[in-house]
Order: sequence, then structure tokens, then C-alpha cells
Amino acid sequence: MHSQSALSIEFIIVGGAISGLASAVSLARVGHKVTVLDDSSDFYDTPMGAGARIPPNATKVLYRWGMEQALREVAIKSTGVLFAQFDNGSIVGTHEWEESVLEETGGDFLLLSYGDLRRILAEFAVKHGAVLRPNSQVISVQADTERPSVTLITGEVLTGDVIIGADGCHVPPYHTRRVVLEATEQEDIEKPTGLQLFNVLVPWSAVDKLNDPVAANVKGTGKLCTWFGRTYGALGFPVKEPGTGASLFTLFVYVERDDDDMTVVYAGKEHLVRWLQGCDPRLRTLAESAEKIICIPMIERPFLEEWIHPDGRLLCIGEAAHPIAAGSIYALSMSIGDAAVLGKLFSHLHRKEQIPIFLNAVQEIREPRVQSVLKASLGNIFAVSLPPGIAEQRDRELRERAEQEVWNLGRAGTQTTSEEMIMAIEGIFAYDPEDSADDWWQQWGITHERAQRLFFGGSFGLNVATEEED
Repeated sequence: MHSQSALSIEFIIVGGAISGLASAVSLARVGHKVTVLDDSSDFYDTPMGAGARIPPNATKVLYRWGMEQALREVAIKSTGVLFAQFDNGSIVGTHEWEESVLEETGGDFLLLSYGDLRRILAEFAVKHGAVLRPNSQVISVQADTERPSVTLITGEVLTGDVIIGADGCHVPPYHTRRVVLEATEQEDIEKPTGLQLFNVLVPWSAVDKLNDPVAANVKGTGKLCTWFGRTYGALGFPVKEPGTGASLFTLFVYVERDDDDMTVVYAGKEHLVRWLQGCDPRLRTLAESAEKIICIPMIERPFLEEWIHPDGRLLCIGEAAHPIAAGSIYALSMSIGDAAVLGKLFSHLHRKEQIPIFLNAVQEIREPRVQSVLKASLGNIFAVSLPPGIAEQRDRELRERAEQEVWNLGRAGTQTTSEEMIMAIEGIFAYDPEDSADDWWQQWGITHERAQRLFFGGSFGLNVATEEED
């Protein structure tokens, strides 16, 4: 059961990917009026999508929002991870997730199609009353202290009480991020890393043909396979095809890049295979059978110093606020976490004067969390968002630490491995963003409302005793 906001206001969300749709669910389910704008033609079909990994700190939130059954119907539960060398494919170590430890998180590691995740979020947003508007190309965003607005390419102007910028950073024009950067005079530095990600979907028949330990360990187990090298890496895991449920294999292949082009594009097999010379032959075999290949240049982009426009009521969240490396497991979980905090805070809304306070609280709560997760994941093979060697490529000490942990897996039951897994579970995957929002409300929100009541007189509709008991 979730509490309903005493005051319902209008939110316009720019961007209909994961952070935008998750925010729509989170806000609409507590009683707010939500409109989601996206320039794609359909919220329920995602042509550029491939596979996605959702960690327990995100799935627990989605389960709480009522999506557990829908997710379980289309997802595969991850049971562990294999580590293999990128150059020859030899398996260095394997690890099974310990159920007794994972139970503490309240969620699951899920492997599923990005398209299915987006579709489920869209369906639940509509179920709770949100309005989804595809084919809505935004050309400008105007912040305001009372009624911010969005102008569409058709000339239509939409106004609301709050605009949420969830249009990311990877595919231009990402208006809300640029508007906030310009208003705060923060330099927008986009720096190519010299790496690229190939996001690949392969039919399961190609995996069956491998007929080797990797295929045997992955098939039917939900295991994720990581190939690691010093400057190359890959992740592979099973997913179900949207609509049919047929088995597919997703590959995230990280290799060097020889140009500074920042465009996300479809790629041909020959382009991918060219970069896989000298690697595990199984990777080349899978690449040659690929049905879809998306090439994503890996670009370093700065976090927003201020997530809120100085002119008011425009808040950036997700990758619009804190860009994370392409293919990272944390891109999805951090976006869902932002949305969860946003909805939880605005469930306490009972007067419009609280709006700027709650918007500022989103950054106050979430920014340190995003930074701490990314820092904690470095060098910990159970928490890394990218293959070891790729994630630590600029830090020799971290790379060596991660590689040593991989080799330790060959000595089952080592204390180091156990401690690193527990650190990942307790420090990252057991975290609950809605609990953090509740803590903020109990510590700061109620105190502020008490002060307002005492200073101005009256209760503003707030029953402090009731809030504290909740």
C-alpha cells in the first residue's frame, strides 16, 4: 500500500525511456497528473533495444510497484557469473549467487530485453493514469518558478507545475540537459574514451552450435559470462525475445575505437568481426551469427553540477543528470532509483511551496548515492558495471585488484572472494532508494513543515503525528 499525495499537481516528463517511464509510474501511482513526451513512434516497441541487466536494488522497487509477475514472465533470473579470458576463452572462475545473501536485498538479478522492460513500465504508467504521447518532438524547454513549459515541433506549447528532464545524454538533442548546462554556465565537455560498445543480439541456435562449457553453463541457468582482457572485454547473457519468448543471447562487446564519431548507429557483422581478431573464437562465431548490432561510442560526459534549473521547476534525472558508461548495469538502476525518490517525496505534497524543496531534495539524496556506487564498484568483480579491465582501464592498481579477484575464483571459498561479494551486496544491491527518501522526510521534511507551521500559524494540512507514525 502506498500513500497518496494530498495535493495533485501536473508533471511533464521529457523523455520516454527508463527514467522517464519509471518516473511516470512513481508519480502517477501517488496521485499526480503525468504526461510523458517522447519523439519515438511507440512506447511499446524499442527497435534500438537489446538486452538489459537489472540488479536487486532496482527490481525490489519495481516489485513493490506491482510489476513482479509481469517481469518474471519475460525475464530470466541470473544465478551466477562465469569469467573467461578474452584472448583464448579459457574459463578462469565461476560463481553462484548465494541465495541466503541475495535474500537480504529483497530483489533479484534479472536478465531481460530492454524492450520488454520499457513496455512494462509504459503499461503500468498508463494503468496509474499517466498520459503517454509518442511522436512528440520537443524543440525547446522553458523553466519557470510557477508554470514551466515545453514547445513541440508542431508549435504546441504544454505547461505544467514541474518539468522532469529524462531525455538522457546519448542521443541528441537532449534538450533538458543542455538547457540546465547553459543556465548554470557549466561547460559541456564530451570526451571520447577511445572505446566503443557493440550491443549484439544472437539467435540461441548459434549458442547451441558452440557445444562447449560456456554454452552449457549459460543455457538454462541464467548465468552471465564475462570475457576480460587488458583493453578489451565482453559480457554475454540469455534473454527472451519480446513478443515470442524465444531464447536469444545478448553480447556487450567493448573494443577500441579509431575515430571520434559520437553517433549511435546500427552496424554490420563485418564491422564487429573486424574488431574481434585475436579473441576467443567463440565470440567471433557468435558475432558472425548476429541478428542485430548497435554500435555505441563510449563518451565521457560530466555530471550536472546542478540538477535543477536556476529559474525553477525543471529537474534533470537519470542520464540527463549523471551520465554513466554505456552498457553499465547502473544506468538502469540509478534511473529507477531517481524515479523512486521523486515519487516518494512528492507523495508528501500538500502545498505548492514544497515543490522547490522536494526538487532540491532529489539531488541532495541521489547525487551522493550515484557517486558512491560508482566508486564502490571499482575493482570489485561482483559489483563492476563493465568487464574487468575495461572498467579499470585507467587505473592499474584497480585493474590488478579486479584481475586478482577473478583468479581467486579458481580457488573456491577464498575469504577474499566472499568478502568482496558481501561488500557488493551490502553496499550496493541491498540499498533501497525509497527508504532514503523516507529518511530524508523524517529527518528534514517534517522538521521544515513544523517550522513553517509555527512561524506562519496553521497546520498547512499536515498531521505531523500521523506522518511520523507512518
